[in-house]
Amino acid sequence: MAAQSDADRAAWNAMMLSPVGALAPLARDPIDDDARQANVWIRYGRWRYDVDDALHNNVGVTLFRPIPFPLPSSELSLTGAYVSLSCSLCPSWVSAGASLSSTLWQQGEVDEQWSSLGVRADIGGAHYRGSSQTDAGSFATAVVAGVGVPLILNWHLSATMSPGIGQGRIALADGVHSGTRRTLGAALALIHASGLALNVGIQKIMIAGGPTEVGAGLGWNR
Repeated sequence: MAAQSDADRAAWNAMMLSPVGALAPLARDPIDDDARQANVWIRYGRWRYDVDDALHNNVGVTLFRPIPFPLPSSELSLTGAYVSLSCSLCPSWVSAGASLSSTLWQQGEVDEQWSSLGVRADIGGAHYRGSSQTDAGSFATAVVAGVGVPLILNWHLSATMSPGIGQGRIALADGVHSGTRRTLGAALALIHASGLALNVGIQKIMIAGGPTEVGAGLGWNR
């Protein structure tokens, strides 16, 4: 990774180890009482520090639940994840996070062509399972713009783009470091009326020379 300040590197590391960076975003439909959405997701992501680094794999499970606040069209999600570093002698990281999203504006219904604008807030943390007992935490917010188009056989396609900003904090052997980084995420999902969904996404924590995290997800309505 290109030379950066300690604060830049701290923010990037903390956010990439938390679910907000380790797992690419999901393309969610606006909350609709009449539509069945996937509320259980199995997610996979992969990233590396730079072009010379090995790929690091992340696996997580996310649960979604509609809630009546702060807006009627709000949704809470909880995520647990496992970050496996591609190093035979490197212990793994475990992480967890929560996300709150709300739709501010929507035009069109979910079963037809639609567009929407919303906001999302993410908080998360990660713990290193090695002898150093390193911990990391992050908080991020994003504006989420979405569009959807109907297909055939009760399928539709949803796409989102989510620019934002986040703060990360990580405790290392030489002390605690923190900083702020801009973020950019995008996702595309193929969704069935039953709630079954397939998702691909990318996430970029902005830092010079940093990678783009790529991920996929499988969701269903439970």
